[in-house]
Amino acid sequence: MCRSNMRLVSGTAPTACSRRACPRRTILQARCYTTSTWDSPIATSDEVTHLKSKFQAYASQIPRPTSSQEQINLSGWMRTETMPQLLAHLHNTEPRTRRASHAMYAWRLRPSASGNSLLLGSSNGGEAGAGERLERLLELGHCENVALVVFRWYGGVKLGSDRWRCISAVAKEALERGGYLGPREDTVVRNNDPGRKRRK
Repeated sequence: MCRSNMRLVSGTAPTACSRRACPRRTILQARCYTTSTWDSPIATSDEVTHLKSKFQAYASQIPRPTSSQEQINLSGWMRTETMPQLLAHLHNTEPRTRRASHAMYAWRLRPSASGNSLLLGSSNGGEAGAGERLERLLELGHCENVALVVFRWYGGVKLGSDRWRCISAVAKEALERGGYLGPREDTVVRNNDPGRKRRK
């Protein structure tokens, strides 16, 4: 899991997304941290720059629902309370995120400790299709009770499909740094269709 005192490194390093896309990665933040407004560690990816657009991801554990919350609409609770709280926390602790052109996110939550099904939800944040891609990344990583946020600062040049490589690269890095990846087989219930279940 995260360590709250990870070392900060400045400099550049090769990108993990591809040699063509995201050719420069600026290592600005490589840490996990907590504050009084969000008590779960937040893992931060390096910042990736491609054609003046910048990308950075943040991943954190979602607090386990209490017994009273388990009786409410958890998808609505995530959408109207938990995710806005996390975004507000990031805006306060990382002021530059307020200026991001896009703030896309996804989450994957187990409603109860004894259940096998998981809930998924996401927001495109103005980047069409980004939320579903982040959902899929959480599924493939077998992440549980995890929220993932990716910010993009648009640089004025359209990236086409290269933007997906950059988004995936920073998202995976944040999940890896937080220790949120792990093998697990589950039944998934999607947020946009609570009655539909499917096997991975």
